[in-house]
Order: sequence, then C-alpha cells, then structure tokens
Amino acid sequence: MSALDELIQMLRLVEEHLEKAGVHLVTSRTALAEAEQALVKLDPDHPETVVPPGLHRADDQIERTQGMIEHILDTVRDFVTRL
Repeated sequence: MSALDELIQMLRLVEEHLEKAGVHLVTSRTALAEAEQALVKLDPDHPETVVPPGLHRADDQIERTQGMIEHILDTVRDFVTRL
C-alpha cells in the first residue's frame, strides 16, 4: 500500500468519526429538547423558573459544533477528491 493510499484510508476513517460525532450531536439536541419539554410541564405558567438558562446555551453550542463538523467534513472530502 502506498503512502497516498494510507493517507486516503486515514482520511476516510476521520470522515467516519466525524459522521458518528454528528449523529451523537443530533441525539444530544433531541435529548435537550425533550428535557426542556419535561421541565416546562413542571410549571407551564412560568417555564423560566424551571428551565435553566444554560440549556439554551448548550443547544446553541451543539448547533454551532454541528456546523463546524459539516464544514470540516466538506473540507476532508474535498481534499480526498483532490488527491
């Protein structure tokens, strides 16, 4: 196996790991949304008292990370294509 083949193989492995991370992030966002819904049911008239503000920040950070992963995946795929 040539060095180029090894590099491509490693980049494909990186792609797989990034895709798995993306799936975990989707699962995490879903879990956060479900947690928020459950918390809101505790006090529907005053959800701000039961939903921690950090929950929304966590969702924003997950969304931002998903975007970064997509960008990196596109870059890796483009690089492999050019090889």
